Amino acid sequence: MAVNQPGLQTVSRALAVLRCFQGDIELGVTDIARAENLPMSTTHRLLQALLESEFVEQDERTGRYRLGVALAEYGRLSYRRHLIYLAEPHIEQLAAETGTAVSLATRHGTDALNLVFTRWREAHGHNLSEVRFPLHASALGKALLAWSPVTREELDALPYHQGTDRTPADAESLGAELELAHAAGYAINDEQTEWGYRIIAVPVLDTNGHARFALGVRGTTELMIPERIPFLADLARVTATAISNTLFRDATRT
Repeated sequence: MAVNQPGLQTVSRALAVLRCFQGDIELGVTDIARAENLPMSTTHRLLQALLESEFVEQDERTGRYRLGVALAEYGRLSYRRHLIYLAEPHIEQLAAETGTAVSLATRHGTDALNLVFTRWREAHGHNLSEVRFPLHASALGKALLAWSPVTREELDALPYHQGTDRTPADAESLGAELELAHAAGYAINDEQTEWGYRIIAVPVLDTNGHARFALGVRGTTELMIPERIPFLADLARVTATAISNTLFRDATRT
């Protein structure tokens, strides 16, 4: 059967439109058309199709668009299909023991994508944009890279223009940080993405010894003083091992 190239292009454009909403923002047709370099008529047609399927919804007062409820259904199905919910008791316990905010992330392209959170409201308020972080500019991303078979080409391709003057600026400096993380047993983000906060992250290893997920511990600089970080990292590693056993090793015995 021949591939329908125009149809494939339409699907690709629709997915690109959806990606415009990754920052949990409301957008108008003009915003999306400009961001994706699409004609206004095409953008409007794509939005109408997404609106009908409830992948986006429209504010009746402003006419602007936001993510729709249908994505919540697919997100929950994926969440359960990959057994992520089994990690929740472990990260809740770690958060209670340490007084920190704990999250579990996986790699998605050049970003670390947070999947599970604790103490969300205290830690982030209602800011839902703190879900995706560049791999090179986050402790979670560094943990995912340091314990994975990553090539130099992959490191070169990361978006080093994103971040601050404290984040690695190229593959060489990132590689040095990854070596330090692997030697220490944890990666650290020392106020590299948000002033006043430190984050450490450890790998959650699959049966091949690769980081399928990363477990992050976030707290203020007053809470996560340098002298306390090794202790917190030890607790995080214990939790990461428990999550690994739950998600991977237990699964292989069923």
